[in-house]
Parts: sequence; C-alpha cells; structure tokens
Amino acid sequence: MSFSEISVGSYWRPYELDAVKKYFGEQVSVSDSDVLFWRINTESLNVNTFNQLLEHEKSYKALNSKCKIVNPMGSYHYTDQKEECFKKWEEVGISCPKVFSYDTREDFESKRMDYPFLLRLNDRATGENTYLVENDSDFEKYFKKLEEDFSTLRRIGTKKICVEFIDTSIENGWKTSFRIHMAGNKVVSGYARVSQDWCAISNKFTEEMKDVFVTQNERVQTIISNNHDEIVRAVTSLGLHHQGLDVIADSNDKIYFLEVQPFYFSGRGPNHTNPTLPPFWNPYQPKILVDWLVKEKLDLYTKIPLYYDNWLDKKNHFDLCYKSLSEFINVRT
Repeated sequence: MSFSEISVGSYWRPYELDAVKKYFGEQVSVSDSDVLFWRINTESLNVNTFNQLLEHEKSYKALNSKCKIVNPMGSYHYTDQKEECFKKWEEVGISCPKVFSYDTREDFESKRMDYPFLLRLNDRATGENTYLVENDSDFEKYFKKLEEDFSTLRRIGTKKICVEFIDTSIENGWKTSFRIHMAGNKVVSGYARVSQDWCAISNKFTEEMKDVFVTQNERVQTIISNNHDEIVRAVTSLGLHHQGLDVIADSNDKIYFLEVQPFYFSGRGPNHTNPTLPPFWNPYQPKILVDWLVKEKLDLYTKIPLYYDNWLDKKNHFDLCYKSLSEFINVRT
C-alpha cells in the first residue's frame, strides 16, 4: 500500500508521519497512491483553492476507481460550516443544539429562539466571534457586534448563526467541555476542559481546577464508554474518517455534539518553525498544568489512564489513529 497527502495550512503533528508510514507504506505522488489523505486547516482555505481541490479530487477518482480517500473534500463543508453539520446530525438523529442561520434582523426575528443562546459566525473555533446572549440588553449589544464581525471576517460560506445554549455547569459553578478523537470506526482518546465561564478550553487551567479537572477527565472516560458507537456515527454520518469532536454534556450526562475538526491541534514537533514543547506537545501551556501532569503522573495515571496513554502520549495517539484508519479502510475494501 502507498499513500499521498494534500495539505492546506497544516503540517505533520508530532509522530504523525511515522504512524502513517507504518500503516500505509511509502509516500508517493497523488496519481500513484492507493490512499489520499486530505489534511486541511479550515482557517487557511479560500474559495478559489477550495474549488480547485474539489476538481482535483474528481480527477483523482477518475484516474483510480479503487482509490480510498480520507476526509474527502466532498464533506469539507461539515468541518467548516457548523449549521451544515448540525443539519446533517439532526437528519440522522445525532444529538446537537438547535440552530438557525439568518441574514437580517427581520429574518432573525422570524426564527428567534428563547434565551439563552449564542450568536456566532458559523466557521470559527475556540469561542472566537461567539457571544452568549442571556437577555434583551445582551442581544442588542451582540447582534450589532456580530454584524461587524461578519462584515470583516468572511471566508468560504461564512454565515451568522444562532445556536441553542446548553448549560454544562457542574459543582461549584464550573463549566465543562470535551475534546474527543475518532479515527476509522474507533474512539481513540478524549479529554475534559474546565473553566469558570461558559467557554471551557484548556488554556484557562488554574491551580484551583486540579480536583475538578481529574473528576471531569474520569467523566469523559465514562462518556466515551457509554456513547462509543454514537461518537463514531457522528463522524461517519458526515462521510469523514479522522476528526476531533467538541462535545458537551448537560447535568444528566446527555451529550451534544458541537463540531468536528479535521486538523485538531496536537502540538508542533521539533521540525516545525515554531515548535511547541515536549513532553506532551499539546498541552504545552499553561506551565502550571504541564508541570502538574509531569510531577503527579504516578497518582494521576491511576485515575485518568486514557488521558495519559492515548492523548498525552502523542506517539501512541497517532499510532492508534492510523492503525484504526488502516483497519477500517481494509475492511471496507
């Protein structure tokens, strides 16, 4: 078997290329390859390049009727336009928040949902250009702000959307979210993120979060175990194969899928022009989190082994990902 890859705004993450070669053989030209990996950073693609890549994929299929494509461009819109992803998930019965897109104030009012909700651009990540609206005052403020964002930040298919807000509060008011990684037909890893505000991401870690960080990473192990097939279906229903998923859970542990990310951040290796730091590559900051994970590993590992084995260990993480992809492709073939 041989492989090729086409990248836009992406790079080989730590240990990733070694894993690809281990399971997919020699890297060759696109026209000669058995498997084509699309490796697209959604924030780096413009309309012209997108259309060129679609045509390139059609040509590849025409030349090689037995070709296998990982994360095909035909499904790219699901990774970039959240309302399209939600629409597909709703069609196939995957749990996700309610959503609508709108053009004007009048259009919004005709579709309005009850507070609280999020106003956001459909193609942003990590809470960028996303505003929590809890009352009329918030609405007037953030409706105008999103109009300004929309006028200056358009990419492929950029839209203004309104999304149902799901409260993820746990004890002491902490908020949570989960990043889960899926490849082929298996969930490979996952980890929890904790914050004092509604947008829970890893770089907000502080000393007082340690205990809740552990309990929530224990929780994600249970969530994966209880929802494994649904997590896989959330990706395969989109025609995709290797993704990071953002997932939240309410107080009853009902999960909601928020988005998929084909180039989920896993750190930048030593050959990158701007490498992140070992031993984990990601997380590499904040320092308080990294130092704690290293110093207390013996104790923490007994509680959250999935986090250490399948995520922090990037060599094992990508080995598991590409092993699963190889098995999945061979079975389908």
